[in-house]
Amino acid sequence: MRRPRLLRATLVGVLLASAPLALEAQRPDPLGQLVAEALRTNLGLEGERLAERRTAAEVREARGLFLPSLGLQSRYSRLGGVPNIGDLINPAYATLNQLTGTNRFPTNINFTLPQAHESRLELVQPVFNLGIVANYAVARARVDGQRMQLAAAARQLAADVQVAYLQEASARRAVEIYDATQVLVRENERVAERLLAAGSATPEAVFRARAERADVEQQLAEAREQQLAAARALNRIVRRPLDTPVEMIPDSVFDQLPLDITADSAVARALAAREELRQAEAGVRAAQASGRAATAAFFPSVSVALDYGFQGPDIAFRSSNDFWLASVVVSWNLFNGGRDAARASEAGYEADRARTQRQDLADRIALQVRTAHEAAAVARSAITTADARLEAARRTFELVRRRYEEGVASPIEFVDARTVYTSAQLNRVVTAYRYAMRWVELERAAALREVPQ
Repeated sequence: MRRPRLLRATLVGVLLASAPLALEAQRPDPLGQLVAEALRTNLGLEGERLAERRTAAEVREARGLFLPSLGLQSRYSRLGGVPNIGDLINPAYATLNQLTGTNRFPTNINFTLPQAHESRLELVQPVFNLGIVANYAVARARVDGQRMQLAAAARQLAADVQVAYLQEASARRAVEIYDATQVLVRENERVAERLLAAGSATPEAVFRARAERADVEQQLAEAREQQLAAARALNRIVRRPLDTPVEMIPDSVFDQLPLDITADSAVARALAAREELRQAEAGVRAAQASGRAATAAFFPSVSVALDYGFQGPDIAFRSSNDFWLASVVVSWNLFNGGRDAARASEAGYEADRARTQRQDLADRIALQVRTAHEAAAVARSAITTADARLEAARRTFELVRRRYEEGVASPIEFVDARTVYTSAQLNRVVTAYRYAMRWVELERAAALREVPQ
């Protein structure tokens, strides 16, 4: 009985774990290539990569403290006022030679402390040093935090480049609408002039048609300026020449972006995957390791040293002048005015502060995700209303336009219908792209996109 239950529980766990990945695989990604290009070329993200490499080098530096160090020291000194042992020994040896009638004892000994020349190699291997261990843990935590900062910057860049494209596309669609409207108002001006010539209209209708044409031309110029600015902003993000044309994607693609995740699921996904939270956790680990580095001063450090070299009154590397030393070095700071204890307290407070910031960040991310989900839901529902408004405005304009060309409707009615129709067209474009932008913000807030490391 237990084995089938265990098997079912395992299968359920696997399905639940693979559900986010399945949703990611099925979710449309119309701007995926643009995101990949931005992640590859953006200079701001490249700066974060360099920062991550710097912290990785700091880890290698901290790891190197575990390994032995080998140093070479060489000295040759001109001595003055230094006692020479030969001045004490040479007279005694000369007396012994006289008494024995031989030259068995040297009388030219030249030995000073320190000696004029000393060259040596020193090999030092740490054996027990808790400070090195704690320093390595701090470096590891910092590189983890920087790596998460790089991933968070990549996620933000993915959202920024998508929003930049959507802003450019929205501005381009506005230009197209004003272009089409310009044709209408010019035709309206021509009809008004023809009706005035036929005596079916007053000069006021012509002046009003000209004013409408001028207004649309002004709005068109402003829309083109906004579209060019948005295109330059997008090209800057992906590091293209600023005047590079932007490839257009059909509007219908963005209308079909699915809102297939609940607010609770989005919050759970964000709390599990947002890089900022893991960066905060790395900050907690770094603070804890700093505390261990402070308390490491309460323990002794032990190392082994091996010296080999040459020394003598002159520079010579002979076997008669060589020496070696093998040492066990113990260092223990017994008291330094309580500074180590104060450092340990500082690190403890910093760790508590990092935990508090991490919890506050989690609360803010949860709020951010719920706000983004609600905004996306509202923007999606607004598309249906915008479609109804556009269809009603289109039919109204067609009826009024036909009546106006027949001389039944007044110029005021025609202009009002045209204004409402243009406004409805712009509203439909803005509403659709607003939903796409809200969807991108939800994608970023809930960490729905798998950003390559």
